[in-house]
Amino acid sequence: MKSSAMGTALLVVAVLVAGFDATTAARHWDTATNTVRHLHTDGGDGGLPWECCDFVVRDPNFRPGLWQCKDVVNKCSPNCRECTASPAGNGYVCLDWIVSLLEPPVCTPRPWDCCDQAVCTRVYIPICHCADMVASCPTNCKQCELVQADPPRYRCLDSFFGYPGPKCTAPWIMNLTNNER
Repeated sequence: MKSSAMGTALLVVAVLVAGFDATTAARHWDTATNTVRHLHTDGGDGGLPWECCDFVVRDPNFRPGLWQCKDVVNKCSPNCRECTASPAGNGYVCLDWIVSLLEPPVCTPRPWDCCDQAVCTRVYIPICHCADMVASCPTNCKQCELVQADPPRYRCLDSFFGYPGPKCTAPWIMNLTNNER
């Protein structure tokens, strides 16, 4: 009985977070030093500062989500309001922040669609592997290995230069064995 009440409470919290108005949250951000954009715009503010990002950074203290792209490009998008030279000196970085519930899309596709058990190096741009055991590897996985025979479970052995991406399950309903996927 207690677990169903807890599940209901978590569902209510999830609905409240999903319904949170990003425009209200953006007003609390110091826009004098950082430009805040909405990921899904209606064209009223000139568009997105980037269409996709391989090295995305999230502000951990801001909810629903405040994202910045650290990709080094040859030239910034015309929609970027704060474009600076890369610290490495080989291009430019757009320092605009966007507000979104979801992580911005990546430019380079990951070898997996989602990953609950990511293993990454601790460098500026990490190299990640996904340790999830799944019923079948995604089509974009090049190295798929059988790791369990009965029932058959596979693991993608590919590595990805960048962050592992979204989790497959929400944290409050995560199955640690991943046998259902």
